[in-house]
Amino acid sequence: MSAYETSTTVGGQGEIHLAGVPFQPGTEVEVIVNPKTPAASPSADANHRLGSLLAALDHAHNTDSIGPLKREDLYDRDNLH
Repeated sequence: MSAYETSTTVGGQGEIHLAGVPFQPGTEVEVIVNPKTPAASPSADANHRLGSLLAALDHAHNTDSIGPLKREDLYDRDNLH
């Protein structure tokens, strides 16, 4: 059995009515009611992407030690690493 999605508006007494569903009378169905989310604006989408990028950068750090830092090793121009 395939799922069927539709939308409706809640009435004045908090009721909803569905008509024309593609199931035979007597078929047991599960009903889940979620509020419809407003369409995202382009700026909201850009803000979400920016927030995701900043969160990724915040978590992108080394957790392992790189060892002792010796000045002579840092400025050793004779050895190519």
